[in-house]
Amino acid sequence: MDAPKLIETVELTAGRAKLTAMDFLLGSTTLLVGDDHGTLRAWFPVRDDDGLTLVESHEIDCLDDAITTIASSGRSRIVMVGDAAGRVAAVQVTTNEVLARSDARQPVQAAAISPKEDLAVAFGAQGSAVWQLDVGFPEATFGALFGKVWYEGYPEPGYTWQSTGGTDSFEPKLSLMPLIYGTLKATFYSMLFGAPIAILAAIYSSEFLAARTRASLKSLIEIMAGLPSVVLGFLAALVFAPFVQDNLLGVLLCFLCVPAVLLLLGQLLRFVPRTVELRLQGTPRLLIAVLSLPLGILLARALSAPVADGFFGGDLLAWLDGRVGGAAPGWTILLLPVFGVGAVIANRRFVEPRLREASVEWSRTRTAAAGLGIFLFLSLLTLLGAWIAGSLIAWMGGDLRSAGGLSPIGTYVQRSSLVVGFVMGFAIIPVIYTLSEDALSSVPNHLRLASFATGATRWQTAARVVVPTAASGIFSALMVGLGRAVGETMIVLMATGNTPVMEMNLFNGLRTLSANIAVELPEAVKDSTHYRTLFLAALTLFAMTFVVNTLAESVRQHFRKRAHQL
Repeated sequence: MDAPKLIETVELTAGRAKLTAMDFLLGSTTLLVGDDHGTLRAWFPVRDDDGLTLVESHEIDCLDDAITTIASSGRSRIVMVGDAAGRVAAVQVTTNEVLARSDARQPVQAAAISPKEDLAVAFGAQGSAVWQLDVGFPEATFGALFGKVWYEGYPEPGYTWQSTGGTDSFEPKLSLMPLIYGTLKATFYSMLFGAPIAILAAIYSSEFLAARTRASLKSLIEIMAGLPSVVLGFLAALVFAPFVQDNLLGVLLCFLCVPAVLLLLGQLLRFVPRTVELRLQGTPRLLIAVLSLPLGILLARALSAPVADGFFGGDLLAWLDGRVGGAAPGWTILLLPVFGVGAVIANRRFVEPRLREASVEWSRTRTAAAGLGIFLFLSLLTLLGAWIAGSLIAWMGGDLRSAGGLSPIGTYVQRSSLVVGFVMGFAIIPVIYTLSEDALSSVPNHLRLASFATGATRWQTAARVVVPTAASGIFSALMVGLGRAVGETMIVLMATGNTPVMEMNLFNGLRTLSANIAVELPEAVKDSTHYRTLFLAALTLFAMTFVVNTLAESVRQHFRKRAHQL
């Protein structure tokens, strides 16, 4: 080294403890120090705002007397330590586990571990002592698999999965938490997209379509279930992901514009004369509803440019990365569903009863105009309320883009959870739809007739009679769809970046248990720690589905008991 200089001074021992031994761990990055209290400490450099700083990452109470020697294994993160009282211990530094203790019957002056980690030797003034070692799989403790571990070079303890590296000194990181988190994240977003569409489609086709149209539609949707998941994953990776990245704002606006256009068409149909409306029941009304899809897409495309310029600094991707714009649009997006639900509740409880009383003697056109005006007013109020609340939170200093792992908004990557949720939602829609429609169709017809006899409309009958009666079957359909999403492999494998991160960011990637097993098991060394951990991941996946299905069965039985009371 040329012109070395001192950049930091640290106290390697705590309190009045004295330094008695020192050595480097495998890789010569982590410094191990022992003191006269029998405590082993590990220090390594961590990068911060000021450059590199030395931090104490591990403290292990392994012996009772002064540590006299530290011998690092040349194969893993295991070290052998000896003390002045003749005691020796084998320690796994990463997990803070003391693997074995023994007595050398003399003060230990030096120690060594064989290259295969099957023998340990301690040397003293009177000779040497040899032990056979069977360390097992010390990297895979319960704490390492499901708890936070401070790995070499990391600024703090965390959950990390990185099973292999490019050097012999690599420190395996085998936390299953990022994989469990990724599995739950993919399942959540796919169910969030697919479940409402499937259930609402089942309700509509069961209660409002003619039997012939319903049979054709059901057959068409069941054909969707036959699409191989590898084909869906291929389309997601090579078609949908680049398209969504290039048209991200337009895609997001579709989730707002398509339902808005559908509701607007429903309001406009109320202006149609009653005789014409009766002729539009069934298939014609379905075609009108389908028309909302292209109209909503065209509206989203038309709005994308002005919305980007007005709210996201002209570039949504740059805004998500925090390079342009303020925080208010992010909070507005997050609060929009909350204000929307509030508007629906306010309309049902306060506006509709008063409108119903006031419109008894009104004409059909006047009533429809009042309903359209209320719909437009509540829609505008929802948007305005979400924007005001979002601006207030942003003014107080909140920014979802820098909120951390729990924020659903952050930097965008092409292989994102948005694409996975959309494609996996497409995959689970046929399953949920078919089972839900069967459950709704099996509701006795006399319940519907009794509801109609009391003056209830089709929507009131569906919402208050048919759906509660079929709730157990609908819930079973949701659980089957959930199981399909949890166990999905090929779509997640091909459509995500397989990054084991723990973030709820809709625009970031993930890695699931099933995809991780598919990727790494063929390359894992048989009977290694990595190999066994992958089998544990499979067992964890089974346990997750077993627990969810058990809870779902108890809830389904509860719904069934309620249905029998109707």
